[in-house]
Amino acid sequence: MRIVQRLALTAAAAAAFSFAAVPAANAQAAPEIAKPAEGMISIHYHRPDGSYDGWGVHLWESFEKVDNGKVVGGKSKSDQPIMGITWMNPLKPTGKDAFGVHWQVKADEFRNGKYNYIIHKGDSKDCPRDSQWFSTQGNQIFINQGDCTAYFSAEEAVKARK
Repeated sequence: MRIVQRLALTAAAAAAFSFAAVPAANAQAAPEIAKPAEGMISIHYHRPDGSYDGWGVHLWESFEKVDNGKVVGGKSKSDQPIMGITWMNPLKPTGKDAFGVHWQVKADEFRNGKYNYIIHKGDSKDCPRDSQWFSTQGNQIFINQGDCTAYFSAEEAVKARK
């Protein structure tokens, strides 16, 4: 019985130490994240102030030739918004989880496998440039406010926070 008690105390002490040793910003290193449904992609977005009112995502299909996650040819026609999304009518978040808000859309809206997006509120872009990732990189990304990097796991994004 004493061995079990010691093991329990040791495990409790180790858990307490691991939380004490982690800075507050990293304490949520493994938040509960909404996973994209089959055939869907997700963009997860975190704002430290938790204020998501008015923020949306602009999504469009581009028509470059893409091979194995790389653009290998020019456009065959002009970019086209998907799902009736326009700059003045961005897609509103489809949900919220421990990371922040997220948007989920059908992957087949992007026929060449290049997912194009801009997170914005009115004319204020979170990242000053157009952003994208490719189907070969996964079906979800994690974005921190003010950081143009697309992280492919919540843990990477949390670690990168300043």
